[in-house]
Amino acid sequence: MANKFSQVDRQVQTQQQTLTPQQLLVTQLVEMPVEALYERVDQELKENIALERDNSNEWNESGDEWNQDGEWNQDGNEWNQDVLNGFPVDSSPSPSNSLTPDQVADYSSPDDIPDNLPATRLIPEAIVSDTLSFYDQLEEQIGFLHIDDHEKELIRYLIGSLDDDGLLRTPLQQILDELEVYHNVDTSMAELEQMLHILQTFDPAGVGARTLQECLLLQVQRATDHASPIKQKLYRLIERNFDALMLNRWDRIQRSMQLTDAEVKRLQHELRRLNPRPGSSMGEAIGRNLQQITPDFIVENDPYGNLTLTLNKGHVPPLRVSDDDLSLLHAYEQRDPKSLSRAEREGASYLRERVDRAQSFIEALRQRQRTLNITMQAIIHIQRPFFDSGDETLLRPMTLEAVAKETGLHLSTVSRVSNSKWVQTAFGIYPLRWFFTSAARQGGEDVSVRSIKAAIREVIEAEDKRHPLTDEALTEALQKRHFNVARRTVTKYRVQMGIPVARMRK
Repeated sequence: MANKFSQVDRQVQTQQQTLTPQQLLVTQLVEMPVEALYERVDQELKENIALERDNSNEWNESGDEWNQDGEWNQDGNEWNQDVLNGFPVDSSPSPSNSLTPDQVADYSSPDDIPDNLPATRLIPEAIVSDTLSFYDQLEEQIGFLHIDDHEKELIRYLIGSLDDDGLLRTPLQQILDELEVYHNVDTSMAELEQMLHILQTFDPAGVGARTLQECLLLQVQRATDHASPIKQKLYRLIERNFDALMLNRWDRIQRSMQLTDAEVKRLQHELRRLNPRPGSSMGEAIGRNLQQITPDFIVENDPYGNLTLTLNKGHVPPLRVSDDDLSLLHAYEQRDPKSLSRAEREGASYLRERVDRAQSFIEALRQRQRTLNITMQAIIHIQRPFFDSGDETLLRPMTLEAVAKETGLHLSTVSRVSNSKWVQTAFGIYPLRWFFTSAARQGGEDVSVRSIKAAIREVIEAEDKRHPLTDEALTEALQKRHFNVARRTVTKYRVQMGIPVARMRK
């Protein structure tokens, strides 16, 4: 009888990385913008008796001293590393959260803003307004939902992933991966889609849409007279003839839907009432309410071509461990443990825990500062031509991977820094993620897609509105600017920017 051997159990060895509490704390602080950091610091001060504000205007622990400015050397390749040391104190005025009085006078109304500035440019008067920002108003609406904390966290993350126009262009699969990998949030695609559908019920109608077509359909569905015959025809038009609509082919639409001339005019009127950028329109309706955005970085240009980077500490106070608590803890530790009563041992243990927590929190703030500075320095290094001139066409292709390689930081760390931070420059206030742009291959070199789009926008803004340029003419104009792109590429970028065809720009 032959012997039979079977292996019932297999031993599998896997490697799993677990963040320490300190690493997790640093991760959380790195992701916070300056205003959220202030709230977190204030909360920690209330909860930890061993942590207190440092009113001495000095930071001597570990021999670190706060240097408020980091200067870019003339060769543009190196930063003064003194800016990376220590934690900010009140030894010098806090960087202004608004623009200077001269800048306020220069741009006191929307009409005064130069055309070449992006849509994210802030109007100074809006920065000091008391109205809520667009994102704050969306978060306020979460309070009216009967959902649990986990679901609220998912919706907040979706809100944070919205573009400035209120649309969600980040694929849900990418958001799912970010939540699981970077934030340790366990969810599923079905649950994420469910939360997105809830977000799409928020005001203004159309917010949270993944495409322009979905945005328009949501608005029609939300209309009070959505069941009327004209709204039903409008819905079918957007749903079934969207491509023809984008090309302004009303002759084709009229034949396909068997519409009368009067119905075509009525549908055109109804279309003009829809908003392709629900986020932007809401901001304009309440006075350009991006005013609550506080820049986390300030980059200043001097007359000699040098750049100065400042990390905005906002209202965050300098911190230290309480001298009284340190002295008391030292006294406990000097005594023989056997001589301590039970109450004294418990008090010493409690005090040690609080002191350790305070020291860990202060060190986490230091690490946050270093991480933010290193990341911003790398962005400026890569996008130096833009920071020198403000010319959007000079933006270079830049990815998270490129910044991670430049800084030596992990990709997820760079993602956290750039996710919700803003930088104030001499040319406007921009979200950090605005500087990340994909590349288009041109003549054997990578060219920033955003620079091509900016050039298209400039050409269209300068065109004769009585005789707008066709895509072929736009292609020729771009080639004169040394952008050797194909006509179909110009068409694709024009559509992505929401710019209609030539005959609709008259």
